[in-house]
Amino acid sequence: MSENIVAKFGGTSVATANAAGMVKKIIDSDDENRRYIVVSAPGKLDEKEYLNEKYREKVTDLLIELGKKPDDETIKDRIIQRYQSLSPGTDVTELSDLLNQRRAMPKDNPKRYADGIKAFGEEACARLLAKVWGLAYIDPKELFVVSEEYGNARILPQSEEMVRKRLAGIDGKIIIPGFYGYTEKGSIATLSRGGSDLTGAYVAAAVGAKTYENFTDVDGICAANPNLVNNPKTIRFLTFEELRDLTYSGFNVFHDEAVQPVQEKQIPVHVRNTFSFPKTGTFICYERRSNPQKPIVGIAYKNGFCAFDIAAFGLNSMRGIERKILQTFEEEGVSVECSIGGIDDVSVIFAEDQILSEDDPEGCFKINMLNNRLKGLLANKNPKINFNENYGILVVAGKGIKESEYIQTKVSTTLSDAGVKIKFISQGPSERCIIYGINSADSSKAVNAIYDKFLK
Repeated sequence: MSENIVAKFGGTSVATANAAGMVKKIIDSDDENRRYIVVSAPGKLDEKEYLNEKYREKVTDLLIELGKKPDDETIKDRIIQRYQSLSPGTDVTELSDLLNQRRAMPKDNPKRYADGIKAFGEEACARLLAKVWGLAYIDPKELFVVSEEYGNARILPQSEEMVRKRLAGIDGKIIIPGFYGYTEKGSIATLSRGGSDLTGAYVAAAVGAKTYENFTDVDGICAANPNLVNNPKTIRFLTFEELRDLTYSGFNVFHDEAVQPVQEKQIPVHVRNTFSFPKTGTFICYERRSNPQKPIVGIAYKNGFCAFDIAAFGLNSMRGIERKILQTFEEEGVSVECSIGGIDDVSVIFAEDQILSEDDPEGCFKINMLNNRLKGLLANKNPKINFNENYGILVVAGKGIKESEYIQTKVSTTLSDAGVKIKFISQGPSERCIIYGINSADSSKAVNAIYDKFLK
């Protein structure tokens, strides 16, 4: 492991000239090991300074809009103005020309075209800051080969050696655009939204960094969602597994897929605030010592789930029936969150956005298709199949849960006392988190009840 640090700066860190100035101070601070800088596209502007909503959009959102209306000069000008405002007085003609080139790309594949436009956000930011700050700019084309899944590309394994070789021996500090790479055919493909976290994590893993710093606009990872709990405390230390449990279930400070590359190399992650530097934030590490008195480290909540409840006499004795049920969902393109089984019944829980589309915003077609296929699968059993919606998933996480006696009972009682009806409970064999299914209308009182009892 090297002494070098990879620092990724989110969209708010480069949204304005003042914010970018703070980033520059961090880069120029006394830690010379902070060498690899990954940047996002400029984020949303402060509403206190920009009262007109149309001038406050995230650049990525403007680029998505431009991808749909590539001939709209007004949108294009607003995008270029955002970069001009980052460094007033700097000539941004090259960026304008680059965006025009992207707009002129072939439109035979709409998703590929949209990705080429979207990636401009990070590329332009990195190119501009490299020019103004005198840093070495490295093109993702030299670093990342990604899958041909436009809008949700994966960084392929050969990228690790490419990153290591390309960055080896370069003196000084380096700036890299986040969020995208190139397919084997040479096309730009973006990672999922928030993918700059992934870029930073893969660079950190490839170079064997001492630390991966993830700079954002909050002081770290909160023990609960601040939109649900008033002023929740910041978690000081987390393990990678605890972070995975929380990010997977609604925490949006750190991209959940970015955990894997740094976890595999056991590279600590430091989530911290650009605007309160050098204040420390949340450290995410391979292992930590747990407090028996505080077995729960955080609570995550996520809306937008639904379920099919399937019941039939003798269901439990049908060989391979759960596999066949889950296969039905797979064949219909629905990824299952979890399945909860009882005697002769099973509930299959999944994110509801998978059954919705522009042509079918209520999900009627997909719901009925799944219902008919499940009935056909169990035709000789006269099954009862119900579709249930408005589920939320509540995750209580902490490595101390495994050793804490009756913790599931205590949490369940706390929810019951708060008037929250539990739809289902699931806990894996690692016992590091407990998943509760509840009505989405109960989200606030459920999270606050657990926070007040176990974390406040």
